Amino acid sequence: MIGRLYTVAIGSEATTAAKTLIEVASAADSVTLIERLSCGQTSFDTSENLGIKVQRITTTGTGTAFTPVPVQEGDATFGGSIETNASAEPTYTANEILLENGFNVLSGFLWTPASDDEVISLSPSALVGFMLNVTPSASMNFSYGCTLREIGG
Repeated sequence: MIGRLYTVAIGSEATTAAKTLIEVASAADSVTLIERLSCGQTSFDTSENLGIKVQRITTTGTGTAFTPVPVQEGDATFGGSIETNASAEPTYTANEILLENGFNVLSGFLWTPASDDEVISLSPSALVGFMLNVTPSASMNFSYGCTLREIGG
């Protein structure tokens, strides 16, 4: 496949609320494909079901800036922007949910498309959020991430 591949990997971060884990903003001159999403926890040993949602964003929120790591050493820096661990939630676009699944915290969540037709595609300048949309019963340390492919730029 064409384009440059990047990874976003966040290790063990305490979370006590439903919130946006990763906000992806595609560059103005490229398309961004989301090819993998994951979320797991490292501190809780009791079965509990939570929810994950991917939804288009109208207005960006506030989070921690993160620089995606190029999978191929020497590739250019990702042209878009990434924020993690939202401190102020973005405004999500109504009725624009791209993916919504439940998962058990003991086994974690992993999404990989079954075919190229299921890859989540972001147009130039588009925004999308990957969120934990169910509040955990107690503080849990979550590790989460995504794999992105940038085409153009």
